[in-house]
Amino acid sequence: MLKPPSLNPGDTIGVMAPSSRSLDRAGFDQSVAYLKELGFNVYVHPQTWATHHQSAGTVDQKIAAFYDLLEHPDIKAVFAARGGNRGGMMLADIDEEKIRSHPKILLGFSDVTVLLNALQARTGLVGLYGPDMERFGRMPLEDQKQCLALMAGETPDIPLSGACVLRDGETTGKLVGGSLSAFQSLLGTPWQPDFTDAILFLEDTGDELSRYDRMFIHLRNAGAFDRLAGLVLGDFGTPLDTGSTPFGFTLKDIVREHTDGWHFPVVMNAPFGHGPRLPTFPIGAPARLTAEKSGATLRFPEAVVCV
Repeated sequence: MLKPPSLNPGDTIGVMAPSSRSLDRAGFDQSVAYLKELGFNVYVHPQTWATHHQSAGTVDQKIAAFYDLLEHPDIKAVFAARGGNRGGMMLADIDEEKIRSHPKILLGFSDVTVLLNALQARTGLVGLYGPDMERFGRMPLEDQKQCLALMAGETPDIPLSGACVLRDGETTGKLVGGSLSAFQSLLGTPWQPDFTDAILFLEDTGDELSRYDRMFIHLRNAGAFDRLAGLVLGDFGTPLDTGSTPFGFTLKDIVREHTDGWHFPVVMNAPFGHGPRLPTFPIGAPARLTAEKSGATLRFPEAVVCV
């Protein structure tokens, strides 16, 4: 496990766009202003506003911006402007030795799932699955505080309030996961995460139940469930069922069927994802999942950054 240095007021945050170009300028500016009020300096790389169809510039522009922020001695963390699409195009061109030589906090979610998990798998770097710059300033205060506390070296719990525990138990393991549709695209590639004794957390939004079913089949057939220590599913919004023939299975049906025969704890409907709540999950860090009929909690036995 490669821990990045901590982030504290007075430090500089660098921003770039690894996926789609930024659309919510009001939300972006609100996040910049909020972070500055807390005492951070914020440098927005020009690539953030680049345009190449939907994408935030070309792959070469993204790689160059990422290296600019990674190698700049005054920048202590790299925040994604937003998610979207095509972040995975960066993977083949990233110099992993640069990551090991310049470990920094990487924060983002949704499509940034591929970067966070791939870099963790290949370099050991702990990445943070949490709010991007279009979202940070508009998040519930408790989620903002939890994110900043993790980056400062504290170990706040993630209470999975209101979650549905399908299979109870207590387990420990390394966190991997993020957005399901992005995460499953790593299976069978050189950047596939190690599922051995892992706690897999997943969320997503706006997709068909039949496609979610196919993604869980992919996970199962790839052997992920053979090695997991736990599974935590967050907010999936209102999954669609718009085919000419109704799919019929609910998300709970899908999860029950595809995890049948294994004994790891399974939690559904936890409060995180593309909806109103997004506590920050440290990918690659050890965690303890307690799942009881009365509720569930994720705890962290050690700081996920170097203090």
